[in-house]
Amino acid sequence: MPAYNIITSLLGITTAGIILILVRKDRVSVNYTLWWGAIAAGLVIAGFIPQITDFFGRLLGIHYPPILLVILAICLIIVKLLFMDIHRSKHEQQIKILTQRLALYEHEVHKPEGDRRMGPDTD
Repeated sequence: MPAYNIITSLLGITTAGIILILVRKDRVSVNYTLWWGAIAAGLVIAGFIPQITDFFGRLLGIHYPPILLVILAICLIIVKLLFMDIHRSKHEQQIKILTQRLALYEHEVHKPEGDRRMGPDTD
């Protein structure tokens, strides 16, 4: 087995081990475990069975099959970045709503006594 296959396999196994440790310490959500587990499994498979890359490369008409892994990695990074942006946008919206609610509550708490008794229907 060539050295690059051994290194790729070790990277996959190491990635899987780190993911398990981070999940056990609650540093990574279980939802992200599947994503990172698939990445680790792909690295292990690409390392132990490099013929898969050659097969799919020939099937897709790629003259240099190892570049298929690079293209796949770039596509996965782009998808991951897209999901991160969606997640961040959702959190920014939630923070905006919570900030507005907090401002309303603080305004209500710091009103003078006379203003609290007066409702919107009293003039």
